[in-house]
Amino acid sequence: MFFKKLFISILILPIIFLFHFMNYDTGVLFSFHYLKNKIVDDYRINQNLIKEEKLSFVNSSEEKFNSKIGLINNNFNKNFVKTSKKISSESLVWLRSNGGNSSNKFSNYDQINYNNIDSLKLLWKFDSSKNLLINKKWKNNIEINPIFYDGLVYLATPYKEILAIDILTGKLIWKFNSLKKIDSRGMTFWLNKKDQNNSCIFVPIRDTVFCINYKTGKRIKNFGNDGFIKSGLVRAAPVIWNDLLIVATLDTQKIKAFSALNGDFKWEISIHPQDKNFKGGTPWGGISLDSKRNLLFVSTGNPRPALYGASRIGNNKNSNSILAFDLINKKIKWSFQEVSHDLWDYDIASPPLLASLDFDKIIIDVVIVMTKIGNTFILKRETGEPLFDVYYKNAPQSDVINEHTSSMQISRNLPESTIKFEFDVSDLDNRNLDDRDLILNNIDNYKFGWFEPPSLNKTLLLYGLHGGAQWPGGVFDPYSENLFLPVNQIPWKIRLFLSSDERHPNLFEKNYKVYKNNCSSCHGLNRNGKYKTEKEREINFIPNLIDIYNNKYPNSEIFYSKVDKHHKEIFIKQELNKVYKLFKEWDKKIYDNKSSMINFQWSQFLYKDDLPATIPPWGKIVSLNLKNGLINWQVPNGYVGSKKLGTANFGGIIATKGGLLFVTGTDDNKIIALNSKNGNELWSYEMDSAGSTSPTMAMWKDKQILIVIASGGRYHNYKDKSGSIYAFSIK
Repeated sequence: MFFKKLFISILILPIIFLFHFMNYDTGVLFSFHYLKNKIVDDYRINQNLIKEEKLSFVNSSEEKFNSKIGLINNNFNKNFVKTSKKISSESLVWLRSNGGNSSNKFSNYDQINYNNIDSLKLLWKFDSSKNLLINKKWKNNIEINPIFYDGLVYLATPYKEILAIDILTGKLIWKFNSLKKIDSRGMTFWLNKKDQNNSCIFVPIRDTVFCINYKTGKRIKNFGNDGFIKSGLVRAAPVIWNDLLIVATLDTQKIKAFSALNGDFKWEISIHPQDKNFKGGTPWGGISLDSKRNLLFVSTGNPRPALYGASRIGNNKNSNSILAFDLINKKIKWSFQEVSHDLWDYDIASPPLLASLDFDKIIIDVVIVMTKIGNTFILKRETGEPLFDVYYKNAPQSDVINEHTSSMQISRNLPESTIKFEFDVSDLDNRNLDDRDLILNNIDNYKFGWFEPPSLNKTLLLYGLHGGAQWPGGVFDPYSENLFLPVNQIPWKIRLFLSSDERHPNLFEKNYKVYKNNCSSCHGLNRNGKYKTEKEREINFIPNLIDIYNNKYPNSEIFYSKVDKHHKEIFIKQELNKVYKLFKEWDKKIYDNKSSMINFQWSQFLYKDDLPATIPPWGKIVSLNLKNGLINWQVPNGYVGSKKLGTANFGGIIATKGGLLFVTGTDDNKIIALNSKNGNELWSYEMDSAGSTSPTMAMWKDKQILIVIASGGRYHNYKDKSGSIYAFSIK
């Protein structure tokens, strides 16, 4: 009987397995592709083996830092022809996540405005969890801005689905179930002019892009192989150029072009040269298209390994950069790098924003780059020339072995910084004096300052790691010519630390037993310590005890004093001496065998109440005048209880012709409307969870409708998760 049941189970299991992988709209071929090609995100590698051999320096040409006089201060009036400014037609549609090819998120509708905002009411609410056959407890974070076409809003849910919903009624029209998480930051509608019924939504899913019929929700199977192409990992929303589907890939780091009609591969452009000496520098932040000039603008991430760059000497060109690609000649036309040899995770996270500025009828088409460290660069699209002066300052140097810190870093006066970049002890909040005094009494354990590099000796305190302008980006109002931007002013701490799997010396077995019995329960069998974070919050920190390069205990007396300082227990000095001798020989063995690794840990710098240790606001909305570079106004964004202190911002913002800003992404679960002239809050609505991407605005049947997705956030301060979609209109 037992063997009969076993035999039946063996027969049933493959059937269940096949049913599981076939019961998705992504199809059987995608299931086999996924199983066969599980992706290793090696561009994220962050560990470095420490090598003692001498490392060659890069040639001097890459070390040059040339200051640039801005066009505004360079008599630009002589070089430009007067013309008239036009408002982009993109502001009337929402065919691509982030509002279109310009990534601007501006709506040229004013039915909803600051005079009638009090009448903005909930039109409908859709709970995507109610359509599930099985109530799933897990929920993905949705960062894909919805798109709109012909009465339907298209969006992703936390349950690996794409939905088409009637924008007037909230009725579900179709649902597309994906085998894998839809984790990109965007989707794109393509109108097939030859056969409109086969127009589609291009949706990146892992290392593929699917073509989903906009009316039926089914794969268009003559596109690529069974409805999808093997594109490579894509995060940003694709763009359509001359009936070509253009994507930027993270794994191969290329700009790739495919036929939008059938998915045939056409050509590709490399983002980095073949001989680059680093991983990373990926185009995850976003892409934008100037179809008139045939230019694609791409923002790139930081080089990897992230916080220790001995294996990637030099500026790491094209990382932390904005690049302009000439799509006709298939080459990079120009590039502009913000941070050289990044050691702080200061990638450019925001999508490049395309806008036009009017200087007394002289129109300059620009690309706007908003960054995590508070910079806003306004660059001429054809050449990359900045409107405002850019210069460089000498940067602090690293004390970490083999690290060759960039000699200079970028600086500028205008536009004004959207965050305070340098941490200082005066930033510590007084709400908890015990926490503040504990930090001040141990301030020698910390380091901070302008571009101070990470260290093995001290914890680095800084802003900008997930601060300033994040992936939601900003919005440009073509009427006021102001930029509106959600930013984070959250303090962070960075630690570099050593680890090793090297076994202790055999001759010191007795010494090791003393260590094992007294110390290993906290510091580990190999002295590697415990470094654990969860959702950017530090859960456990017990320092490693490996001392090779950072001179933790140069002699036994210092070693004894440190043990006494950090332990309540009283240790016998004779036993401590055995441990000290063990450590010295053990470190020598690690050094001789070159068997140590440099690792890093980062986390938010918090008080015990789990709120940032610095004075609020920790999140705000900033209005910036792009023509003079000055901040118009800035207001806290996000409530703690009944106080609008300003919390983390990880949702997004849109602007409208009606003089309104709609903002979401704070952990109070609210969407709010601000007056774009002064930042005053005019309206709010509390949702099931935090809005997790920028809202979308559409006009249909003479009704202006605001669409918001609330799925929560991925960091520790976001408590609620949901799969709710909200629609608002004037009643």
